[in-house]
Amino acid sequence: MGERAFWVGTYTGEAGGGAGIYRVVRGADGALRADGLAAEAVCPSYLAVHPTRKVLYAVREEEPGGVAAYEVAGARLKGLGEREAGALPCHLSVAPDGGRLLVADYGSGTVRAYPLGPDGGFAGDPGVVEGHGRGPRADRQEGPHAHMVVSAPDGTVLATDLGADLVRSFRFEGGALRLAGETALPAGCGPRHLVVHPSGHVHVLAELAAVVLVLRPVDGYARLEAAAESPATAAPSGDPAQGAAIKLGDGGRYVYTSMRGTDVVTAHRVLDGGAALAPVADVPSGGHWPRDLHVDGEWMHVANERGGGVATFRIGPDGVPAPAGPPVALPSPVCVVPG
Repeated sequence: MGERAFWVGTYTGEAGGGAGIYRVVRGADGALRADGLAAEAVCPSYLAVHPTRKVLYAVREEEPGGVAAYEVAGARLKGLGEREAGALPCHLSVAPDGGRLLVADYGSGTVRAYPLGPDGGFAGDPGVVEGHGRGPRADRQEGPHAHMVVSAPDGTVLATDLGADLVRSFRFEGGALRLAGETALPAGCGPRHLVVHPSGHVHVLAELAAVVLVLRPVDGYARLEAAAESPATAAPSGDPAQGAAIKLGDGGRYVYTSMRGTDVVTAHRVLDGGAALAPVADVPSGGHWPRDLHVDGEWMHVANERGGGVATFRIGPDGVPAPAGPPVALPSPVCVVPG
């Protein structure tokens, strides 16, 4: 395999030492090398790539926040436009048809859907759905905190709400984003990120309880029901461990999670056709405070926000990642997506 590029989002200013969005390149041996600052930006802590256009999107995680679109121009990024968002937008994804940019606003608890034009740029005002509810953790769950928003295979939009212990389901009706259902999760667990397994099951990583919940879709993802629960790490995670990211491995045989505090990445074996998970190994993340991770075939890249840069691992036949060379030094890396 030849070289492959990746974009890395960072925290900037008072939130971290980054200056915007960086580009790194992976060589045939798996080693990453820094390729410079691709675009200056304020707290582009999460990134997403358009499915068919050479366009990259980034949040501006501040209060009030925003989102930005960039045209990919070789090794650098050219601004296509910006839009306002709610307070502290922390996650975004592009609908599979490329027609909408979906955004989760952590601070305001809102979910937004921005129309996109044929060139991948913004094409109108967003639809906004307010959140509601709270959880038992007064320090983290005083109100709704949307944390991730993605599209299910049937087009239903799924959003985690860490503050209200919910997964919310939305559908587009007449072009507007409408609430289709809500799934209550264990009180105080604080759902953060999720992935949809090829089997259709939804795997949810909780931040506050250090568990992974497996949900079964009902009524085309408008409603989900509990199927299983397992620890987010193979060894006891302890306190103050906080789950960060969850990603599917190649072929869906394994799922991977990152855990801040204990600073590990955990490999989970997928059981019963996706209906259950079992943690099999914890691997040091290669730095401090691992956030996002990206799985690319046999390779895994982990963004260590508070030290260590972006670490690379090679995933073995047993599904367990092993360190592959030294990390690439970047300031306050948070998110890694393919270039």
